[in-house]
Amino acid sequence: MKARHLPNLITLARLVLAVACFWFLGDLVEAKDPSEIERLAFFAFWLFLAASLSDFFDGWLARRNNWVSAFGRVADPVADKVLMLGTAIYLTAADGLAREGDFLAIMPIWGVVLLLSREFLVTAIRGMVESRGMQFPADRYGKWKLIVQAFYLAIPLGVAGRAPEVLHLDFLMHTREPHFFIVVFWLMMGLTVLSGIHYIGRAVRLLRSDSEEI
Repeated sequence: MKARHLPNLITLARLVLAVACFWFLGDLVEAKDPSEIERLAFFAFWLFLAASLSDFFDGWLARRNNWVSAFGRVADPVADKVLMLGTAIYLTAADGLAREGDFLAIMPIWGVVLLLSREFLVTAIRGMVESRGMQFPADRYGKWKLIVQAFYLAIPLGVAGRAPEVLHLDFLMHTREPHFFIVVFWLMMGLTVLSGIHYIGRAVRLLRSDSEEI
C-alpha cells in the first residue's frame, strides 16, 4: 500500500466508525434502564470521538504531504456528513439523554432540518462551481461549524457515558449544564446559517468572475 493512500483509508475507517456508533445509538434510543443508557452512551461517545478526530488527522496528512486526491475531495465531506447528520438524527429520539432543566430537546427536529438543508445547499453549490472547473474547498466558517457541531453532539453522549470521569477531567461534566448546553446549541445553529450564507457569497463571486472572463 502506498503511503499517499493513507488519508483515504482513514476516511473509509471514519465511515466504519460512524456505522458502529450508530449501532449503539440505535440501542440507546430504545434503552430505558439508566445503567444501560450509560453503557451505550459510553461506547457511542468513544466511537464518535474517534471518528471526529480522524477527520482532522486525514486532512492534516493530505495537506502536509500533498496527498490530496479526487477521491478524498469527494469522500471526506461525505463521511463527515454521514457521521454528524446521522448522530444528530439519532439524538432527536434519544429521550434517555434528556435532563431536567433542558431548554430544548437535545436535537430538535427543526434543527436537523436546518443542518440537512445547509448540507444539501452547500453540496449543490459546490457541484455547480466545480462543474465550471474551479476549486471550491471548505473554508474557515465550514471548519468552525464542523468543530462546534462535533463538540455539541459529543456532550450528551460523553456526559451520559461518564467519559469525563474516565479521562479524569471531571469539570467537563459541567458542559451538560442546561445554560452552557443551550449556548453551544445556538452557536452551532448560528455557524450553520453563517457558513451557508458565506458559501453562497463565495459561489456568486466565483461564478460572476468566471462569466466575466468568458
